[in-house]
Amino acid sequence: MANCDLLVDDEKLKPVNARPALLDYVRSLVSRWDFIWAEAKGRSSSRNQDLFLGRLWNVLSPLLNAAMYGVIFGLLLNTSHGIDNFVGYLVIGIIYFNFASQGLTTAGTLIRSSKNLINSFKFPTASVVLSTGLRQSIENAEPALVAVVFAVLFQLDKGISWTVILVAPIYFLMHVFSTGVMFFVARATAFIPDLKSIIFLVHRAWFYISGVFFSISRFVKDPSLQRILEFNPAYQFLAGVRECVLAGEVPSLKYWVFIVVVSFSVFVLGLIFFWQAEDRYVRAK
Repeated sequence: MANCDLLVDDEKLKPVNARPALLDYVRSLVSRWDFIWAEAKGRSSSRNQDLFLGRLWNVLSPLLNAAMYGVIFGLLLNTSHGIDNFVGYLVIGIIYFNFASQGLTTAGTLIRSSKNLINSFKFPTASVVLSTGLRQSIENAEPALVAVVFAVLFQLDKGISWTVILVAPIYFLMHVFSTGVMFFVARATAFIPDLKSIIFLVHRAWFYISGVFFSISRFVKDPSLQRILEFNPAYQFLAGVRECVLAGEVPSLKYWVFIVVVSFSVFVLGLIFFWQAEDRYVRAK
């Protein structure tokens, strides 16, 4: 039998894990939105199911944290001085700071914990990050509402202002920002696992400079340093929620422009940064 040579045109062949163009990547994410949503809802529903109190821990955990910090800093260190509704101030600070910083704290093991899924199916890896961010926004709705209710209960003499509804867009923007941070951290820790130790320290520092349990204006007298600290997105998110709930006032237009620009800028830049390593996640540690 004569040998037959088979010629194949390989000019259009691409590696299986090749990185697509950015616009194609975004389109792929949009086309998989049903999967991202279903994954987020499924994981949210199953969280804490093995515990006796189940989903109640979504509310109890941040409230217990708030109680602990209230005793340590409010009573022992007297950081409550000058704050009318310190309980509301603290509960909002603890719970809503957690929303803003979740992208930093949960992204460290995200790629590694999803390795089986990433290696088994061909899909944009950013779906994992988006699903996690969406899941957090679903789970955080309960403690977000509880924080607002607690804050209002401790100042019933002031009544309830209509401005509490403005917490909703701030809540949304916090999770957009947090997901953007998650993109940055997920890629970085996927290839340099040691960064997780540094991220823990960064999170602690971020917590203490964000005015979670004290008023920055009371302890920082230098105007330049105060402006630098107030440029912190987490501080701005907390300040906005407190202004809507505790003060019953509408944040300024300048405030809204700032948090919208920061939130979506971090999200878009984070997505681009994450996409740039799309072809490498299958080899991540």
